[in-house]
Amino acid sequence: MVKRKTGGLFGLGVKLMQLFSSNKSDFTTIVALMGLYFQIRDDYANLQSKEYTENKSYCEDLTEGKFSFPVIHSIRSNHGDPRIMNIIRQRTIDVEIKRYAVDLMEKMGSFEYSRNVLKELDAQARTEINRLGCNKYLIAVLDELKLW
Repeated sequence: MVKRKTGGLFGLGVKLMQLFSSNKSDFTTIVALMGLYFQIRDDYANLQSKEYTENKSYCEDLTEGKFSFPVIHSIRSNHGDPRIMNIIRQRTIDVEIKRYAVDLMEKMGSFEYSRNVLKELDAQARTEINRLGCNKYLIAVLDELKLW
């Protein structure tokens, strides 16, 4: 599901640019990696980033009832524990309930898991960029995305 969100838009953009380009390399892998990386990072930031909170609102994804990457991890890795699912269903605006959910996800290891997946995707993307001829602009994007 996550792959089809942002990754789908990245893929569409790249395919449209290739229509008017002489470069017919296969960018499918790098587009998929970058799209997945960006989406997971956005999901993580929504629940963890102070900057994100300042620019939007605190844990907006919880209020909207979104099954973001850390939320899905916490639900799947704790099958018998309904607390996160119950909070998602509430679509709460209560900051204390949101803080409780974030604390639960932290204790369940969902944020650590998300960070580890992001590190792995970053490494895979850099390998793929090097395979394609090392684009310094894409490397700069990855460098920027690593700055929280």
